[in-house]
Amino acid sequence: MIVQQINSGLGNQMFQYVFFRLLTKYHPEVRVRADLTWFEWNDAHQGYELEKLFGIKLPEATAWEIAVTSGQFPHTIPFHRYINRALRIFDQKYIDSHCRDEISLKEMINYDTRKHLYLTGYYISEVFYRDHLDDIRKEFAFPKDEVLSSSVMTHHIQSTESVSIHVRRGDYLDPIYEGKFDLLRDDYYRAAVARMKKIYEKPHFFIFSDDKDFIKEAFDWIPAEERTIVNGNTGSDSWKDMYLMSICRGNILANSTFSTWGALLGKPEGRRVIYPRAYISGRDSEIKTIEGWERL
Repeated sequence: MIVQQINSGLGNQMFQYVFFRLLTKYHPEVRVRADLTWFEWNDAHQGYELEKLFGIKLPEATAWEIAVTSGQFPHTIPFHRYINRALRIFDQKYIDSHCRDEISLKEMINYDTRKHLYLTGYYISEVFYRDHLDDIRKEFAFPKDEVLSSSVMTHHIQSTESVSIHVRRGDYLDPIYEGKFDLLRDDYYRAAVARMKKIYEKPHFFIFSDDKDFIKEAFDWIPAEERTIVNGNTGSDSWKDMYLMSICRGNILANSTFSTWGALLGKPEGRRVIYPRAYISGRDSEIKTIEGWERL
């Protein structure tokens, strides 16, 4: 049996789902289940969004299946701290050998299915999705009725040589993430904008961020007639920014899975994407092999 934890925000959930699909594809003989209990006790981001937005209903693991594969009962079980303390004392070797933070595609394909496995990770490497993007785009189709509410901005984007700029700040400024993620500097965005101006004849930049106040002045070096700050898509409507990024002709990404999916979901023909070398502190981002993607 394999149990995979699904957690965090929309972009990470999407990468985790892609990996879940691969598990079921390469191991059809194994019971593969999703642990969604993270969303029952953690109020970060907008909760579990895959079902609400895309109608994706994953087969959920029971509390017992989570315990069998991970050696830990979920937080939703009363007295879980006391139970798990006993489990750690009883079988620490089992827990250490079966809980994995990450797994490669080769490891996953060659996994010994006679053993249980509990998986926690984000699986953002392109090897997990690069060869399946056409099918993935069909599964990640945003709800049409909800998309219509963004029709004015949609028209504005589609009537220009639109290039999205994504600035991720919000939770990266939280003390719990201190030293983990790089906050992208002004020089990255200036270089990316200059590059896009060489690619597109007359680009118009649509700026998206979870820190609306910051970007009001942070991009005043782009002439006012060449930029639009996208406001209004907050809370449960935050996903609409991803949709709007996807219909832009080009994308300047933050070190964020959210804007990465904004670029991946768009039509690939003629799309140019710039993504940052900086991602996690002390580690460069993966070099993408997708046509039209460029790392700065």
